Amino acid sequence: MTGSRDADTDTITASQQDVIEPVLMANLEFDSGDLLAHSSLGNLVFDGQTYLGVGKFGGITAAEENSDLSRSPISLTLSNIPGDMGAIVLGEHYQGRRATIYLGYFDPATGLLVGDPVILYRGRMDAARIRQGQTFVVTVSIENRFAAWDKPKVRRYNNADQQSRHPGDKGCQYVEQAVEKEIVWGGKG
Repeated sequence: MTGSRDADTDTITASQQDVIEPVLMANLEFDSGDLLAHSSLGNLVFDGQTYLGVGKFGGITAAEENSDLSRSPISLTLSNIPGDMGAIVLGEHYQGRRATIYLGYFDPATGLLVGDPVILYRGRMDAARIRQGQTFVVTVSIENRFAAWDKPKVRRYNNADQQSRHPGDKGCQYVEQAVEKEIVWGGKG
């Protein structure tokens, strides 16, 4: 958990009970729709979205909170997901797509979600491994936002690059001509 600064009082109280029922929730965002799963059974509605219970996550590595702005990737394994969810991962581009992992608690008496789950980890999907049998097993590597800091941004400050990003913009129209231009500073011209 990232700390009490992100948790409401109901969630904090639920986490401190003698009997707790934690639930992990994963929201993997794709163009065709979000892959929503949680580590219990049945459907779970949170924030207007329905998360499918897969019984258990196959695994999740520890999320680290660093103060040095370094990479802190985690690996999330979802097992027992149905074929339509697995097909989303198989058929769509996933690198750079958002992923959010939540930690919440069920009320043992009612089986309902208590308070609002806490964001355990938020980042972008980097790599995925998929095993297919009777059900899909998907392992996704998720990197935090600081992972992009050490990746070079390939940018050419010329008209072609500017047109690819902003068609019709003429801000870099004469850049190529300016490279060979001789400029005389001061003195007699």
